[in-house]
Amino acid sequence: MIVECWVIVILILAMTVIIIRRGTFSQGIAILPLALVPFGYVIAGPISRWMDGIFPSISSDLFRVSFTLIALVIACVLFGMLSGNMGGKAARRAYMFLCGGFSVVLSIVLVYSIKPF
Repeated sequence: MIVECWVIVILILAMTVIIIRRGTFSQGIAILPLALVPFGYVIAGPISRWMDGIFPSISSDLFRVSFTLIALVIACVLFGMLSGNMGGKAARRAYMFLCGGFSVVLSIVLVYSIKPF
């Protein structure tokens, strides 16, 4: 899933650049938190191996799941903060529902890939 997460991050960054170059800076910045969950999953691997050396009693899978969920929480907080820049109430709700839903579903898939229950 590392390659897939890198592809998601690169696509979101490319979309951000295209939207910002089009002239809508706030909309370009508003989609950046979508990259937090896949990027959190990518950096969770090396950090969890490093943390496993410091805390050997805690599984490295638990660290990876924790980093992925922390990235989800940070992304959702940023979605809430950035939704204030949206036009109307319907646009804010759609932004929160679509971006939050994408991040939650992606987090579920990534956590399941780490530790299938």
